[in-house]
Amino acid sequence: MESERFERVMAVMRREVPDRVPWSIWGHFPAVDWLGRYSWEKSTRDGEESAASHIALLRELDYKMDLLKVTPYYRFMAMQWGSSFDFRDNREDAPTLSTVVKEAEDWGKLWVLNPKKELREYVRANEILARDLRRMPFIYTIPSPIIQAMNGVGTPERVLEDMESNPDALRQGMETITETTIDFAKACVDAGAAGIFFGIGGGGRIWRDFTVEQLEEYALGYDRRVLEAVDCPIKMMHICSTPQGNAEDKGLMEAGWFKKYPVDCINWDAHEYTWLDRAKEIYGDRFAVCGGLNRVTTLRTGTPADVEAEVKKAIDDAGEGGGFMLGPGCTVYQDMPRDNYNAVGRAAIRYG
Repeated sequence: MESERFERVMAVMRREVPDRVPWSIWGHFPAVDWLGRYSWEKSTRDGEESAASHIALLRELDYKMDLLKVTPYYRFMAMQWGSSFDFRDNREDAPTLSTVVKEAEDWGKLWVLNPKKELREYVRANEILARDLRRMPFIYTIPSPIIQAMNGVGTPERVLEDMESNPDALRQGMETITETTIDFAKACVDAGAAGIFFGIGGGGRIWRDFTVEQLEEYALGYDRRVLEAVDCPIKMMHICSTPQGNAEDKGLMEAGWFKKYPVDCINWDAHEYTWLDRAKEIYGDRFAVCGGLNRVTTLRTGTPADVEAEVKKAIDDAGEGGGFMLGPGCTVYQDMPRDNYNAVGRAAIRYG
């Protein structure tokens, strides 16, 4: 792809200085309050609906993002294996009704999902976006295998119990999930995605409940296999954390543990732990950094002036020397005002 936005983003991925700091905001766009007609439930089974809702979001903004991160419901693979979720009132959360893995022996019932069959609609979303966003790079969200196992395929309790009592059964399931994830990620890139947004730590439980040794085997071990198997220009890793568990509880961020991941860029909630300038000190020789926008307060309930001030601070603290991109700490809430999206774009041009 040859475009100003692609070159700007790729300069950051190479940890170089772009012509200005790029920006991106991502959320469950079919569920955005002011988009109106798009369905969060339908987008989980219809690639055209998913692509159309993301394009509609872009058209509603006064300023062009530099990178589109496509955000499906992250339990979309679990749905194909037989788990079910409660989509209601176009809300972005969909509580779990049942998981396909209920007992240890159920891990063996999983099969490798086919990108041309069970996962076809999610690949098709990439094909449509590649056709219609010919000069805008986009990346597709790929959940870590262990996060899928804990959040949708099974439960955190099921995984933790099987680590201790039925590790061979769990490993069999992890192999199937990992192979599925590799095949799907490759299919997305082949369909036109510029890369992947690889989510680890979803829900935060692994940071609290796993030992470092368990993280090395069940998170990093399978994650590396996915990331090393996929050849693409952009590999951005999202380090998800919530009040249920924080990656700083074990000192992982400060210790540089995430350097073990073969990615180009890391994204996390810098307002919850390890601010941008310190992160660049630790990781700047290995990764580009994406973050600085507080999705919980500033983006959701702040004024456009508050947003612009936050953008300026993030750029002042992390923009020097390149290798920095503006982004939220995680998916923004569906009620984030449109004016605040525009405030980020306006401030990126003004200060970036």
